[in-house]
Amino acid sequence: MAFYIDEIRALNAAEQDKPGLILLNYALRGADTAEYTGLLLNASPASNIVIIGDDLATEQVVNCIMAGAKGYQNSGSLAVYINRMIRAVAAGEAWLSRKLVASLLDAIHKNYAGQDAL
Repeated sequence: MAFYIDEIRALNAAEQDKPGLILLNYALRGADTAEYTGLLLNASPASNIVIIGDDLATEQVVNCIMAGAKGYQNSGSLAVYINRMIRAVAAGEAWLSRKLVASLLDAIHKNYAGQDAL
């Protein structure tokens, strides 16, 4: 297990180590977290990324999921859920609330409907 506060070092480590799980603190890149998620997945396509943050808005989380993240966990309750989260994501499951799943489905539908109009 390794921890990085420098996004370039983290990106290089992901490319070199190809970790199975990456916990990405939203505070590291803020509004650019979705874009950074894509960069991490380009460096390590098999990695599962879970976004960690403090009460993120639904749109922020959905953007990260659309970029390839496998889940979101509020940092305030991370200690309570971390073991279950790791097992679930390692088993190929998403780590999202039902409300976030509904919002994600809405976003996918809107994206798909927009492509239909073209």
